[in-house]
Amino acid sequence: MKKLLLASLLMTGVSISAQAAEEKGNETGSVQGVVIDAETKKPIANASFTASIRKVSFQKEVTTDANGKFNLSNVPVGEHTIIIDKTGYKPVKKEAILVKEGLLLKIEFEIVPVEKEIHQPFTAPILIHSF
Repeated sequence: MKKLLLASLLMTGVSISAQAAEEKGNETGSVQGVVIDAETKKPIANASFTASIRKVSFQKEVTTDANGKFNLSNVPVGEHTIIIDKTGYKPVKKEAILVKEGLLLKIEFEIVPVEKEIHQPFTAPILIHSF
């Protein structure tokens, strides 16, 4: 009988700690912001915004709207890596962006256009050596 009571108490302890861990895993915050062109200061639509955190294998991607705005909810608390990517612009990677429980983090990202490459004929100087 003592063994049954002890096993019952241990199982209760395990289920309580599992429930506490599950509740703790639900600690989330939100990230909201805008992506703008660093030169023109105009919003950038259809930019890819990705937030990830390794500790809990979380990665979520959204696309900015016509006004360059994005919104991520239910983001696990902790330090995230944020990546902004848009064709025609240099990708941006920011690390250690801290999301706190129950709070809304507002961010404005400025991204720089990729310089247009101008293809010109290669004209190397001619060097003449005498031996």
